[in-house]
This record gives sequence, C-alpha cells and structure tokens, in this order.
Amino acid sequence: MKILLITLDSKFIHANLAVRYLKKFCHNDKIDMEIKEFTINQKQDYILDEIFSANADLICFSTYVWNIEYIKELAYIIKEAKTDVEILCGGPEVSFEINKFMDNEPYVDYVIFGEGEVTFREFLLEYQKDNSCFRNIDGFAYRESGNVVINKQRDPIMNLDIINYPYEERESFEDKIIYYESSRGCPFRCSFCMSSIDKRIRNFSLERVKKDLKILLDTKARQIKFVDRTFNADYKRAMEIMEFIIENNNNNMTIHFEITADIINDEFLHYINTVPVNMFQFEIGVQSLNSETLAEINRHMDIEKLRRVINSIRNGKNIHIHLDLIAGLPYENYGTFKKSFDGIHGMSAEKIQLGFLKVLKGTKIYSDVEKHGIRYRRTSPYEVICTKYISAEDLLKLKNIEELVDRYYNEKYFEKSLNYILKNNFVKSAFEFYEDFSLYWKHQSLYKMAHSRKKLYKILYEYMDYNRYLTDEFTECIKYDYVLNNHYEDIPDYLNRNSEDKYKIIKKHLAYDIKFKEKYFGKEAKEKIANEFRIVDIGNQATLFVYKEKDNIFNRCDTYIINELLEEMNYEQKR
Repeated sequence: MKILLITLDSKFIHANLAVRYLKKFCHNDKIDMEIKEFTINQKQDYILDEIFSANADLICFSTYVWNIEYIKELAYIIKEAKTDVEILCGGPEVSFEINKFMDNEPYVDYVIFGEGEVTFREFLLEYQKDNSCFRNIDGFAYRESGNVVINKQRDPIMNLDIINYPYEERESFEDKIIYYESSRGCPFRCSFCMSSIDKRIRNFSLERVKKDLKILLDTKARQIKFVDRTFNADYKRAMEIMEFIIENNNNNMTIHFEITADIINDEFLHYINTVPVNMFQFEIGVQSLNSETLAEINRHMDIEKLRRVINSIRNGKNIHIHLDLIAGLPYENYGTFKKSFDGIHGMSAEKIQLGFLKVLKGTKIYSDVEKHGIRYRRTSPYEVICTKYISAEDLLKLKNIEELVDRYYNEKYFEKSLNYILKNNFVKSAFEFYEDFSLYWKHQSLYKMAHSRKKLYKILYEYMDYNRYLTDEFTECIKYDYVLNNHYEDIPDYLNRNSEDKYKIIKKHLAYDIKFKEKYFGKEAKEKIANEFRIVDIGNQATLFVYKEKDNIFNRCDTYIINELLEEMNYEQKR
C-alpha cells in the first residue's frame, strides 16, 4: 500500500512543515509513504503527472488558504481518472464546516481536522486492516453508507516532544526558508486569526528546541522562520532560544520571529538591543491604531508603549522590524486607516506590510460578518470586498497604495528621496504622498506593467517633475539613492552621468593607492578594489561610495565626503 503526502507551497523557497511532521510521526510503522512538494505556480498537468506516476493508493493533501482551490481541482481530476484511489484532506482549510466541505467535494473520502499527527497515525494503522473501523479516531471524518460521519474533536497534544523532528537530517535547504515552531497556541484572542482558536500555549522543551536548531543552523537555508504566534509570550524562554541561536549561527542565517511589542519588558528590550546586527527579524502585528477597531477584534494594545518599544528597537539598528496593518477590519474606514498608516509609518520600521482582511472559517470575525456588513470573496483566500465602513472602491485604492509601499518603502532603495518628499512636499501625512503617487501611477497607466528597479527611480523623478516638486536638491537625493543601491548600474543621463564619469581616471589611480585602501578598506584590502567603490558628485561634494554586504539594509554601502582627500593626494580633477 502506497501513501502519498502532497502539499502546494505558495513559493518554491518555502519548505512545508506539516507534511514532514506527519511522515516523521509515522516513521516507525513501516508504512510506504512519500512526500511530493509542489507550488501553486506550477502547471497543473505537471503536478498531475507526478502524482499519477507515484501509483499511490491513498493521496493526502495538506490544505491552506493559499492552496485549497488548486487542491480541490486536483483532487477532483484524480478521482475522475482513478476511482479506486482514495483522497484525504487535512489542515486549517478543512477543519471547520466539515459536513459542508464533504458534501460539496464528494470525491474527498476522509478529513483530518485539528492537530493532525496523532489522528493521522491512528488512521493509517486502521486503514491498513482488512476490516477498517474509524469510529474511535478523534479528529477524523469519513464516509459510511453514503453519510458523512464526524468524530469528536481531538484534545491538543500537551507533550509536544512526542512529535518527531520534522526534517530529514541531511535534507538540502540551500536558499530556502525553513519553517520551525517551538510552541503551539496563542495567548491572545484576535477575532480574525486562526491561532485564537488554540487558546493554550504548549511548548516544545528547550532541550528539544536546541537540538532541532543545532541541525537547522548547520544547513545553507536562507532563513529560519518561527511560526510561533507570539514568540515572546515567555520572554526568558525567548531570550534563551535567541542566545542559543547567536552561539550556533555560524552561517549567519536570518531568523524571523512574530512578536507582540507592547508586552516587552525592560529586561527583554535591553537584551535584544545587544544581539548581532542583521541576524533577527521581528514581525509585529499592529493591525490598526484605531481604538474602537482594536477593542472589537480583541486586541488590547498599549499604543504608547508600542511606540516606545519600537523606537527603542529601531534605535538599536540591529534588528529588522516588520509592522503589519490590516485593511477592512470592523469600524475601520478609509480615514481611520489613513491615521493608522501614518502612525505606523512614523515608527520608521524597515517594512510596512499592508494586508487585507481574510474571513477565515472558525474565527470570530467569520461569525460577525453580518454585524459589520462584511462582504468577502467566496473562494480562498476569502478576502474582504467591502464592509459597512469601507467601500470596495476605497479598498482597491489601498491595494494600489500597498503596491507602492512595497516597491518604494520596504526595500529601502529610495530612502533619501522619500525622506526629502515627506519633509518638503507631504509634511502632514505620509499616506497622502502614497495616495497622490498612486493616482499618478493610475493616470500614467503604470500599474498594468512590470518595472525594473532602475525604471522605478525614473518614475519617481518624473512624478516630482509632473507635480512641479522637482528641485536640484531632490535630484541629488535620488542620485544618491541610485548610486548607493545600484552598485553596477551607470548613472542615467537625467541624473547627470558626468557627475561620475569625470572621476574615471582618478578612480583607476585610487584603486592601487595603498594609503587610500588602508583608510577605507582596511589593511587587508585586496591589491585592486576598483569595482568595490564609486566616486560621484552629490551636490558640490565628491562622495565616495564603498559597497558592503548587499543583504544588510543597515549597511549596504558606506559614504564619505572626500574633497579634502583628493586635494591632499594631489589628484587633478579633470572636468
């Protein structure tokens, strides 16, 4: 008997955690089981061919909000083609309204709802028997004599250490994101979030977590992303895990945590200000700064403390901060969302992640849709269309603004230019700038096509010119950003290419100058360093750009004013 575990990730760089847990939990039972991991961006025919080639008797799908529609279509085709193959679905997308799901999807034979490891193993052991009986398997639904039978809910696993380390010890994760959890459950009751359903926090033992992390930190993964809903719920435990990571992160991997900022105490705050630069990312779900909205979604947030904590973390210049906002929440209209955005923008985080409400089965917001007039899409990810408080048109405006925030703010390639604009042209509101810039994009039909980073600079320049905001000072700001963040790109003519070209001969000499190299590159500098620096006039200043780590947004490039240095070294500036 052959069992196939299938997941469709949202991106190739992701490594699915759930299917690996299931397989490893059954590894002592001598069951012929294989994982096939795809993405939602791959062709359906390719995926079907891979599935059929496995000749499985039972095909098990791990469902999420991003893949359920694709999985339903795959499962339907498989059942039509091979009526003797049985289909099982598990995961958050089938754990609620099970009767409705199985009635609507008659090709699905079995459903695992809730926490899956123990249920899945019990099912497989019973499934292999000649006279299978599934009546006593908690957290399980099946068909019997044409009817859907739903067994009782399974109690959560309290000793998480019984769950095996999910990954293969020699599994290759080069350039991938590894998902890892050190706990399950969440102490908060946010009405829009699936995690609010699991009200008890359960921890893997610290001994187990450290053992797992030691293996993962030795891989060549791009990032370890903790899926703990509130990593800092126990701050001493969080500090111990972070300290272990620091001691063992020999490959300088990025580690991502979801934290709640307004519960951070002084001890934890002091600690995180001492951790290595660029190793940790904190994602903080603010969602809204509107007090009426926060109360309705069960977020009890100390906004002033939130500001103080984020300001302290940001001043440490060692941790990336990602702040989340959600549009479409109860009592949040276009005007209050603007205030929330401006409040978040003023905290100067590395990223602002502007999302849109998803109405997920099992959450409180799902039961409150009529109360708040929430209309949402009928297929996953069940995104809000409009509410009593905000129109579909306004939400679409926010979609366009979100795209520009992501393109221009989040990657930090336009920092000096944006600071100039907000200081000189949109002093009262950052939101008003993105709103106005979005109208320009729409008027110029820019949303309908893809744009390179190089083109994005020109679009911003042309926007300033179009609105008669363009000044020599802004031109120097955008030129500075362009050179700082585009190591090998020539300066375009509209930014005055000659401001760099005139230093070509000087640059060749400096690349071999020992005094220059020791001053700006250290005594261990290579013999020739011509491609590691540029000299450009910014305003009336000869500015040296010394390029550093490209992935470190805190230090991509160092800059120095070198007018005096050039004079001291007796180099003739030929114009």
